[in-house]
Amino acid sequence: PARTFRGVGPPPTRIEECLDGVKVSMKWCSTCEIYRPPRSKHCAFCNNCVLRFDHHCPWVSNCVGQRNYRYFVLFLVFTFLLALYVFCVALYLTIRMAHAVHFRGDKFIASLAMWKPASVLLLTFSGCALLPLGNLLAFHMYLLWTNTTTNEEVTGVFETRNPYNLGWKRNFRQLLCSTQEPVNVEMHDLVSPRSASK
Repeated sequence: PARTFRGVGPPPTRIEECLDGVKVSMKWCSTCEIYRPPRSKHCAFCNNCVLRFDHHCPWVSNCVGQRNYRYFVLFLVFTFLLALYVFCVALYLTIRMAHAVHFRGDKFIASLAMWKPASVLLLTFSGCALLPLGNLLAFHMYLLWTNTTTNEEVTGVFETRNPYNLGWKRNFRQLLCSTQEPVNVEMHDLVSPRSASK
């Protein structure tokens, strides 16, 4: 069906379609004045409809969706690997210092904190960063495995069966090896004054 409404009167709020035996709907976005494709959502922060909307990320101040999800996942992977590397190197150096000066137990920790506070801070910070990064990475690996978005997982859209799940190998291939989709919104286009005043 067409993405815009060309009829008379108010547009229907949704158009139902059947995808692989599961009913999905294209909802009308009154701000952008289009029917949003399935898995899309209008982001209140970006004031834009986002294809395959995953979430709005406050850390990068942008929506994570179809066009940048692979980069977000790669960012998570490499940030986790960096934190793991820093933690392992700091732990290795701490153990080497302990063996070099023959410190034992609580005396070593107190003297290390007094003489090498940077190494204690680095070890603590990287260790604390590993836990949330690891959890977030594991969650997004699960989402990739099932071809689900964060928005779909939180709202429970597919309670019975996800029609977009292609199997874990094809899900990962779709994320990492698919061609980049073209941009549907021109950067110089603005929201119409009629829509902005609503």
